[in-house]
Amino acid sequence: MKSASCREQPQRDLIFDLGLHRGLDSEFYLSKGFRVIGLEAVPSICNATRERLSRFEERFTAVNKALSDRAGELASFYSVPEKDDWGSLTKLAAEKGEYQSMEIIVPTTDLHELLDQYGTPYYIKCDLEGADVIFRDQLAKDYRRPVFVSLEVNSEVDIETLAEAGYNRGQIVNQWMHPFTHVPNPPSEGSYHEARFTGETSGLFGLELPRQKWSPLEAVKDMYLRWRALKAMDENLAPGWVDVHVCTAAVLGA
Repeated sequence: MKSASCREQPQRDLIFDLGLHRGLDSEFYLSKGFRVIGLEAVPSICNATRERLSRFEERFTAVNKALSDRAGELASFYSVPEKDDWGSLTKLAAEKGEYQSMEIIVPTTDLHELLDQYGTPYYIKCDLEGADVIFRDQLAKDYRRPVFVSLEVNSEVDIETLAEAGYNRGQIVNQWMHPFTHVPNPPSEGSYHEARFTGETSGLFGLELPRQKWSPLEAVKDMYLRWRALKAMDENLAPGWVDVHVCTAAVLGA
């Protein structure tokens, strides 16, 4: 059992996958040799993913809870059978004006509880429909800091809050471009594992992202705002959606 002080330091082999879904990202991380804690609110999806990734045994833990403002409660969660990666604590975020959702009751957790229970990870990937803001704000309020964090961006406030959390370098990754991404070999994170990414994955992370694209967060925010303006002008010129990946200049040796 590691001491509390050791668990507060980032564990180099640990990743949190917040928004586990079918485990495509987790499978990539696990195949590269990492341990993964995956968070998925819908019981049927969580159980199916736990079974599918059972070959990784003790390196994979699927947590069947929803990230919420408060841990240890029960909350309404809106699952969308026709688009099961759109489930959300918010009915509007789940349906997006396109589908009908089904309300289920799920247990809740929060980032503080996850960090207490599993330790501080090296990397957190967050893709939680409508709950990315909850994660963002909880991260900024906690004193424990993963080395790398990625988050689907829906507002420049997302980037500003990550800056308040102490991160000062970042880059924007357009999920739409994943089919054109190749895994670097030799690897910079974990072991090499060949993968083909899709719009349902978060792709590369950490030191395997293009080094030349890491920029100060103020420049990253400006890039995001320009992308959003172009998207508003013509969807075909700025397709898809974007994640922001953040770390610090010290990590990059910059």
